[in-house]
Amino acid sequence: MSTIKNIRRAVQARKVEFTDHALEEMDNDALNLEQVQTVLLHGALYREHDDDPRGIRYVVRGAVDDEDVDVVCRLMSSGILKIITVYVVKELDENNDE
Repeated sequence: MSTIKNIRRAVQARKVEFTDHALEEMDNDALNLEQVQTVLLHGALYREHDDDPRGIRYVVRGAVDDEDVDVVCRLMSSGILKIITVYVVKELDENNDE
């Protein structure tokens, strides 16, 4: 089964756990649980990070109110989907030197 299907299956089964950091970032970007769930159910697998000894992190990208939102998550061996962080994708400002 594909990774995105496994992620969606965990969401549908309500086997999702949010880190405190993810909840803080959601609050900072005015995102709620329903919006994050929508990204996970309807977004696309955008990136995989396999450089973490704790396991592969997946980035699911989807739209919320005409803005791209990334949800960084990990599928645990227990079947739980751990949400590590969530954020609104910011466009790089071409005039900003940072």
